[in-house]
Amino acid sequence: MRRLFGTDGIRGVANEYPLTVDFCWKLAAALVEKFCKSENGRGLVVMGKDTRISGDMLEHALTASLCSFGADVKLLGVAPTPAVSMLTSKLRASVGIMISASHNPFYDNGIKLFNRYGLKLSDEEESELEKMTTNGTRRRVATGADLGRVFGDSSGLDSYRAEIKNSFDFYNAKIKIVLDSANGSFSNIAPNIFREFGFEVISINDSPNGTNINENCGVTNSHVLSEAVAYHKADVGIAFDGDGDRVFLADENGKILDGDQILAILAKSEENSEVVSTIMSNFGLEKYLTSLGTKLIKTNVGDRYVSEYMRSGDAKFGAEPSGHVVIKSHLLTGDGLFAGLKVIEYMLKSRKKCSQLYLFRPFPTVSKNLRISNKSVLLHSDVKKAIQKFSERLEGRGKLIVRPSGTEPVVRILAEGENPAELQKIVDELSQIMGNLQ
Repeated sequence: MRRLFGTDGIRGVANEYPLTVDFCWKLAAALVEKFCKSENGRGLVVMGKDTRISGDMLEHALTASLCSFGADVKLLGVAPTPAVSMLTSKLRASVGIMISASHNPFYDNGIKLFNRYGLKLSDEEESELEKMTTNGTRRRVATGADLGRVFGDSSGLDSYRAEIKNSFDFYNAKIKIVLDSANGSFSNIAPNIFREFGFEVISINDSPNGTNINENCGVTNSHVLSEAVAYHKADVGIAFDGDGDRVFLADENGKILDGDQILAILAKSEENSEVVSTIMSNFGLEKYLTSLGTKLIKTNVGDRYVSEYMRSGDAKFGAEPSGHVVIKSHLLTGDGLFAGLKVIEYMLKSRKKCSQLYLFRPFPTVSKNLRISNKSVLLHSDVKKAIQKFSERLEGRGKLIVRPSGTEPVVRILAEGENPAELQKIVDELSQIMGNLQ
């Protein structure tokens, strides 16, 4: 099993392995060895970061290390993940790096990697990098004129903003919007873009200080958005996560629309033979899409698996319930800002209130994140038998998903069906069985 890379890149506590200065040196050597090959022997790396305090340390460590191995580095500074993806592709850079732990608290950080097309790395590429960082590479440090250079790029984010603005024309629609930037990467971008479109904007959680990213705000604390929409009597609310690749909406009554609901809206907005989600999508979404004549393709958990399927398939839209929304015509990675604007666009064109875009009734779910010191407990025969028994009990009227987190020391349990009491009992029994085996 891969140890460094989880569901979305490398993640952990900042300044503890693997998010250390020493590890940055090893990773830089592996990245230059694997990706930075060009006619003149150099390579270009595009790098962005979110607003957490440890971003500076990791940015400087990676930059110095990459230059020491002969790669040039273009620094975007604080930037959303979709901007890093887009600019890596536009510049045909050798690799893109986003320093972020997404929705995690400020003391965590992470490293997300993109290939020259702005796509997240495959399992095979991540496995190869892991071996290279563990075993070392033959890459020698550069000297003399072969050393890499560093370029600041203030125009990079301007290019991303222009791409967003050129994709929509709202004719100065007079609606009131609450924006929750999670004190993250969109704090100085999203409010300005929405105001330039002519919307009345109430911007909250847009003052990052290095330690308040995702703190009681953003998609993981969506009640804050709901309360703000109700308080300001807004028409709609939009919340992002720390690095801007996830989005939730709140209707005028404060009811939250998650990634499943957003995918349903996008599927209805255009003719689609298929859309893509993960095994975590709600059965209510699948039933609704069937009524539209649209097939739901399910992938493993992680927006990169959604993206991988969409590259060669016919699906225009993909999403995770957690708020990653992939729109193929724009980017093959999640962009919370673009996705939120697409929903606003459909809302205005259809002349409907946001509450009227709540298109299906989700099946009840009961979930639990069980802290487990050793995730191999999932391989124990008692656990496997219990999972099989409960899965068979819910077959045809719900589902059970038990999986290890790719970013935290927890096992995620989710039961879905029509009877919440039954679901709670299943989750509790499974939790007890696994807890007793630790």
